[in-house]
Amino acid sequence: MTLSVPVKPHIKEFFQSAEMLGPEPIQIRRNSRVGELIAAVFSQYPLRGEDLEDLEAVEILEPTHLHLKLTFELQPRLITDGKLLQFGKVLETFFEMYSIAFVKGRMDVYPTMNGAADRFVKVHQISDEHYSADAVRKMVQRSRSASDPFFTKLSVNEKRNVVQLSAKPVQVAA
Repeated sequence: MTLSVPVKPHIKEFFQSAEMLGPEPIQIRRNSRVGELIAAVFSQYPLRGEDLEDLEAVEILEPTHLHLKLTFELQPRLITDGKLLQFGKVLETFFEMYSIAFVKGRMDVYPTMNGAADRFVKVHQISDEHYSADAVRKMVQRSRSASDPFFTKLSVNEKRNVVQLSAKPVQVAA
């Protein structure tokens, strides 16, 4: 069974990168993290009568959708357009949390947030026309809180200055 999930272009590129899931159609096992997300979203029965009609099988891969080839079965009547959109939002939230963690985690390596955001976009092969490193940086900045330890710690340049200052002997006034 292949799920055709409508997602934004940068989300599709993110999940298709070699660092994440790879090229389409992406094989998903039930016991994988994405398989667990799929099972959670598609495990409830639809509430409306029109959702009970079966959807046609996907044979042509749509370029605007992320295609996941499931190695486990889902009830076809549970796969509705609304749930596919909901799962697309789950993947978008996953992207945002992952990108924020990636950039914050690289702040000790790169002297600026721009460098870490650029690295994220390059590593995950996201084209600049769909989602730029600047957009990643702004998203990380919006996620900051006043007591965020990732942003209150010393930058690489500040660490160098501290090391240089600590190497100099302290003169005590008489």
